[in-house]
Amino acid sequence: MRLPLFGIGTYQLEDINVLRAVIRAVLPLGVRLIDTAQWYVNEGLIAEVLAEELPKHSLTREDLVIVSKVHPRNHGYEKALSSSLESISHFGYLDMMLVHWPGMHGSEGHDMRAVRAGTWRALEELLAAGKVRGIGVSNYTVEHLKELQEYSTTGAPSVLQSEFHPRCHQRDVREYCAAQGIQFMGYTPLGRRDLLGKDVVVEVAGKHGITPGQVLLKWSMQKEAVTIPRSSSAERNVENTASWTDGVQLDKEDMEKLDQLDDEHHYTWNPNLL
Repeated sequence: MRLPLFGIGTYQLEDINVLRAVIRAVLPLGVRLIDTAQWYVNEGLIAEVLAEELPKHSLTREDLVIVSKVHPRNHGYEKALSSSLESISHFGYLDMMLVHWPGMHGSEGHDMRAVRAGTWRALEELLAAGKVRGIGVSNYTVEHLKELQEYSTTGAPSVLQSEFHPRCHQRDVREYCAAQGIQFMGYTPLGRRDLLGKDVVVEVAGKHGITPGQVLLKWSMQKEAVTIPRSSSAERNVENTASWTDGVQLDKEDMEKLDQLDDEHHYTWNPNLL
């Protein structure tokens, strides 16, 4: 399956009132993709809010696309299977289940290739059983992706989710994904405060009459990356969603200027160092 181009992230959104305000703000704007994870400890809260909010907008579970991820501590066939079934129980089914990281805490002494293969086998079984509509990975390098295809019985993963913004282009993995038909999904598209304040970002924002954050989100989407900004503010989520709906396009010059910010900087963990 293919994911929509735009959605919301929910990392660190562990308060049901915050989640309610965020989801209530974006559903009327057409947002249907919600990204969560076992690590975020909010799958059940999201499901609770959706049960309240979907009927108010004449929507059903089938109208949504929900992505979750296997916690690194649940790597390996048995833990991946049982924990994924628990994640699925909140939503009835999942549209996409990802392996969150290629590594895990306490990996010393473990054959991580075998561990990753077991995790993937669990997801393949869930796919075959119709409990998930698609399976993929997160934070995998090209080497990890090549390794996966050696033991996968279902071909390439449907999705790779990885950090993506103008300071971190991930060219090698995106080129590999394009060649293999893997949909690329970018997280942390807004980077951090320093990226929002870069002169070129502010300049492009002024040129188009939009915010620096909207510039960064448009850059990501115009690179054809599924883009999932995260904010605890309902108002900021409305602003973020406008980057997807307002019809403003960055031109070639804008994109090239933003591209020059690339210095392979990771605001989150760098999977190449794991």
